[in-house]
Amino acid sequence: MLCGPRDNLETWQGLPSATPPNRYFGFSHVLDGGWEGDHYCRSWQLLGLADFGPIVNVDEAKPPYQNSRRLTTAADVKGNANRAHSSVVPGTASVKDAAGHFVHEEVWRYLYTHPVDLTGAATAPDADCEMDLRKAKEKK
Repeated sequence: MLCGPRDNLETWQGLPSATPPNRYFGFSHVLDGGWEGDHYCRSWQLLGLADFGPIVNVDEAKPPYQNSRRLTTAADVKGNANRAHSSVVPGTASVKDAAGHFVHEEVWRYLYTHPVDLTGAATAPDADCEMDLRKAKEKK
């Protein structure tokens, strides 16, 4: 999941799936709008990703990122939330180093080739993540 999923009010992510939960990997930028209103943290919790490791900032860690399924970056996108959303996939919005290389190449390699049976240590659900977004919406 690259900057997703973001299903704001539904709970389908918490239903049984044909895909084993250890096969889900998420990577997003902290400035992406999906973090506002707890959309991404809620979806990742509904999918059970806390069972496979903590949220890891890839800017401060090296592969295999504690074998976690929840990866974030704060790479410099000049404060642009739209660019942040697209920066986690190869393309024009991706962050590059001074030599013009994508800074997240190791992350992408990890996301698509890491052995699914190697998982991080389970962590508690994110206590500050609002899970009932309908109730939160009604409060506003």
